[in-house]
Amino acid sequence: MFKLKPLAALTLLGTMLSAQTVLAQEEALESTTIEAVAEESAEANLGPVEEVVVTGSRLRSSTYSSISPLQIIDAEFQREVGLINADEILQNSTNAGGQQIDLSFNGFVLDNGPGSSTVSLRGLGANRTLLLMNGRRLSPSGVEGAPSSPSVNLVPRLMIQRYENLLDAASSIYGSDAIAGATNIITKKDFDGLQLEVFSGQYDRAGGDNATIGAAWGFNTDKSSFGIGVEYTDIDRTRYADRPWTNECTGNVEITQSGEIRRQDQYYQNIGYPDVGQCSSLSLAGRTIVPTAGSIYHTPGTSNGGWGNFSESGDPYTGLAADGNGDGIGDINFNDYNLNGSPRDLAADLIAPQKYLNMMAYGEMTLDGDMNITPYFEAMYNMQEYDQQGREGQLFPFVPALNPYNLCNPDAENGVDCGLAQDAYFTNPSIVQNFANYYLDLANCFGVPAAFCSPATFGLLSGPIGAVQTRPVVSVRGDRNNVSTEMEQMRVVFGASADLPFLDMGSLGNWRGDISVSYSRSEGDASRLGIREDRLELALGDYSSTNTPCENNLGATLAADTAGCVPVNMYAPSLYPVGTVVGDFATQAERDYLFDSRDFNTVYEQTLFSLVLDGDIFEMPGGEMAQLAIGFEHRIDDIQSNPDDVARDGLFWGFFSDKGAFGEVDISEVFAEVQLPLIADKPLLKELTMNLSGRITDHEFYGENETASVKVGYRPTEPFLLRATWGTAFRAPNNRELFLLGATGFTNVADPCYIPESALGGLGDANEGAYIAERDQRDPEVLANCLATGVDPTLANAGGFNTFSTEVQTGGSLTLDPEESESFSYGFAYEQDFSNKFDLAIGMTYYSVKVENTVIEPSTGYIISDCYYDEAGTGSSVFCDRIQRDFSDPTDPRIQLMDLGFLNRDLERARGIDYNLTFRDTLNLGVPIDLQVSLVANRNLERSLTFTNPDGTVDYESYQGEWGFSEWRAQTGVVLAWDKWRFNWQARYLGAVGQDADAVDAFSDAFTASDTCLGPPNDELCRDYAEADSYMIHSISVFYNEDNWSVGMGVRNLEDKAPPLADPSEITGVKSRAIGYGYDLMGRSFFVNASYNFDIGF
Repeated sequence: MFKLKPLAALTLLGTMLSAQTVLAQEEALESTTIEAVAEESAEANLGPVEEVVVTGSRLRSSTYSSISPLQIIDAEFQREVGLINADEILQNSTNAGGQQIDLSFNGFVLDNGPGSSTVSLRGLGANRTLLLMNGRRLSPSGVEGAPSSPSVNLVPRLMIQRYENLLDAASSIYGSDAIAGATNIITKKDFDGLQLEVFSGQYDRAGGDNATIGAAWGFNTDKSSFGIGVEYTDIDRTRYADRPWTNECTGNVEITQSGEIRRQDQYYQNIGYPDVGQCSSLSLAGRTIVPTAGSIYHTPGTSNGGWGNFSESGDPYTGLAADGNGDGIGDINFNDYNLNGSPRDLAADLIAPQKYLNMMAYGEMTLDGDMNITPYFEAMYNMQEYDQQGREGQLFPFVPALNPYNLCNPDAENGVDCGLAQDAYFTNPSIVQNFANYYLDLANCFGVPAAFCSPATFGLLSGPIGAVQTRPVVSVRGDRNNVSTEMEQMRVVFGASADLPFLDMGSLGNWRGDISVSYSRSEGDASRLGIREDRLELALGDYSSTNTPCENNLGATLAADTAGCVPVNMYAPSLYPVGTVVGDFATQAERDYLFDSRDFNTVYEQTLFSLVLDGDIFEMPGGEMAQLAIGFEHRIDDIQSNPDDVARDGLFWGFFSDKGAFGEVDISEVFAEVQLPLIADKPLLKELTMNLSGRITDHEFYGENETASVKVGYRPTEPFLLRATWGTAFRAPNNRELFLLGATGFTNVADPCYIPESALGGLGDANEGAYIAERDQRDPEVLANCLATGVDPTLANAGGFNTFSTEVQTGGSLTLDPEESESFSYGFAYEQDFSNKFDLAIGMTYYSVKVENTVIEPSTGYIISDCYYDEAGTGSSVFCDRIQRDFSDPTDPRIQLMDLGFLNRDLERARGIDYNLTFRDTLNLGVPIDLQVSLVANRNLERSLTFTNPDGTVDYESYQGEWGFSEWRAQTGVVLAWDKWRFNWQARYLGAVGQDADAVDAFSDAFTASDTCLGPPNDELCRDYAEADSYMIHSISVFYNEDNWSVGMGVRNLEDKAPPLADPSEITGVKSRAIGYGYDLMGRSFFVNASYNFDIGF
């Protein structure tokens, strides 16, 4: 259960108690909606004018209009259609784009660590999207590495009033990071009495049920207000097995030349193996790799060779399944050894269980006097518990030759001579007959009589080889697959605003000031269990000259906590369960010794001092007052991300090291904004307003940088607004990009410079095992780039294998340049005024964002692709320098290290058009029905990257129309209200997407690159498929509202629409379903929402 850490608890308690003496005004920067409203009620216009500050400006205004393009998302409507999570609401908005990091990314290494969600506007990245709450920035939060963005899932659920997306560069108003725009989360501050609310969601399948319970109390008087709220959320675990579209192995998704989608594997069953179904990723365990034979599989009580309880799966000289018992079917069914689709795999989390506790408080009090001094405060505390259960991976250590449990140690218990064991396979009568049948059909056995057509005749028997090293491949229960995190975040703001009548002189007037200090602190703890590599190596005898377990007579330097060693038997039958695949060590003592905990503590602190003054400066010719806002901000960001020894030194077997991050940045900024109403109330010039703003940023590491913005609004008539904006933005590398100390690990990398299996001669070819050029299907530019970087792609030969476990490293850099951007937008907004029978508002905004010196963290696939698939064929890509090889052997120029560290590149662009429409009317259907219709849409015109290589060649990558960047995204909502009833409908639309044309595979058959097509003459050719048709889901609800209570219920994803299929080799996803692109992984759900207000005030 949740526990308040002392600092957080004391800070929150002290802040709340301070409200009894210093109640405060809403933050001076709080935004109000700028939605176009066709008309306001006469009563509203007769009251005193309230001055507000809209998102995108520091100036107070008596209107709700804004030149800046904004999208307003009403939290109440979202709640009424079943959405209360900020991350889901914002990530699915039409302004979001690209791949959004959400809670489906289980098992991925993420910038913010496990259990975090972030938001990326325009698909330009979370680090270029500034997240605000009530007009002030939220600090990054997360655990492990170096978190760089706020975790949106920590935002309260029921205490949010609306979300405002500012969709032009906002650096001159809010500071750095706002290249793509800013999202301002506005909390409720209108509590009056005690409000209780509950929201509960339930899926029509197991898993994912959730409940949020909230309570808020507050009051409002003429001069003061106060509110406090608390809410608790509990979300149940959802396993892969809980959804039909993920209750399967990760499988093939291919398309034939005629357009048929296929999933059934054809390769294995056509070379004699039992059917593996659709499974494409064969992550095989329950086996061991031995000399001469390769992988042999655990077959209790039998062997098709001489390995006791192990059998060969495939014949090395025929390429067919090994059939040692002569039944016509291969002896090994890969499904019995495949972690992909195993029981433990399907029991892993699709969405991990989570618990949240959120508390908020705010207050204000206006003191007597001419200055209307208003002290205020705001406090927030958030806590998350997250417990992710993934699938165990493979464990494949080397077992030394003389290890007393080694299968290939003839002197070991149950050990054999693996040379003689292989000979026993080659002399198995069924294997001999299969060998003869194959080569008699292929080449009349090269003239050898049928009776003598055997492996022995061709000299393939090896004889005894003595004790040799082996490599068991197993999977151990609980190894590196579970991670538990606890995140806490607190945020307090203290300040005061006041009128400044002493500045009223000459034309100056209406001046007001605001001064505040905010402090945020997030702390995250993560813990993961796994097998220590150093302990395992000691327990296997790696540090002994005689391979004696637990002996170190070779002088190896080992950690002190390797003491208490227990010998480990890597050939214990318990490690090789057929069918269930994931096993365990033979004894608890072995497990207790090998397992350890990998722990991380990450603290991010942000302190922000702000001073803003604004007021009128002089009267413009049209009679309106010009306004000026000036301000100063000082911000300190500090990160202390502390790994334990296991994490820092990478002591887990097969798991990356993470050295954490330590550093602090001081930033001072001055800014100014002026609004000039140039012309007003003239024919065809109802309004012409210009807004100018600028900011100078003094960064501790990057010195002074300037940003500026110009905005123009022109109304020829009252209902019609033309607007245009231009601005520059600046983003210094964040604390992750600066201070990440480095992480190293191993990942599988496909090396295109190695000869593919299809281009090697087989047994019977004149050049068996050699390169055959006419069979090489690699593109010419790949061969040319390999040669240009020092690799002869006709010599690099690993027997047809080209995927290797490769070391990679990442890390921050103080030599990075800041990003700079230029953006502009233009568009219109129109609110009809020709009829008072209905309201209609429409708008359109074209936008363009160009980012230079972009900071990127390239992936291994990206580096390989950019280096070796570059069309120039000169090996001139700068990414080629990030690949280090061992050139000592031209036939095996293995990649030794890949550098994934941050670097600056040239240019990114995002262009598109935003559309919006709002319609309101009252229908007379016997009773008056209030109708509200809204539509927001985005058309993506460009999302691209441009690189200029050192030789001057330009590498241009376009993502428009690809996953995450569909041409169209849209949301529409309809509300029908009658008396106390409301009916709500929402539809969300994503346009069709496909692959980059350069990444589309060529059509092929199952014996070259495909999996599901046999090819001519009896079948078609296939290729991997990663396209998705347009996607739309619907949600409906009905609510009944009384004066002090309401209740409603509804259905999300009404049609229970599944996420689209795509081949896992082409997209990021789970179980052949894309993640992070806006598709619903959970399916249909039902929800209820109820609230009750008690009139308990002051």
